[in-house]
Amino acid sequence: MTILTTKTSELSSGWQLVGVFILFIFILGATYLTTKIVGGVKLNQIKNSNFQVIETYRITQNKYLQLVKAGTRYLVLGISKDNVNFITELKEDEILNFDQMAKAKVNFSDIMSKLTNRQNNFVSQNKEHNLEHQQHNGGSQDNKNN
Repeated sequence: MTILTTKTSELSSGWQLVGVFILFIFILGATYLTTKIVGGVKLNQIKNSNFQVIETYRITQNKYLQLVKAGTRYLVLGISKDNVNFITELKEDEILNFDQMAKAKVNFSDIMSKLTNRQNNFVSQNKEHNLEHQQHNGGSQDNKNN
């Protein structure tokens, strides 16, 4: 009788585990869909907005300068913890690198290739430096031993 109870409880535990796993997958899917829907709505609001933050420059921990496009005007705003202050208005031709910033698209593979090239160059330079250092120190040690 005890053996039957043990097998039944193991079977029940297995089904509970499967049920929890299915519930987890359901919650994960619902979270993904909710994020996609909310993100899509927010993206449409941003695309159809007359306001766009072009650039942000941090001055101190809680103080920033922001270049904001409002309609067709470009405004420089001073932003702090409690205040937003108008500083000046700029014309489009006064903004440096505006075309480059607008067209610039960062490609992850380009960044990774640059980083790996830098790392490879650093490693090879470090090996060459260590070899030269060892040859220099090796020669001076031989002179000391003679």
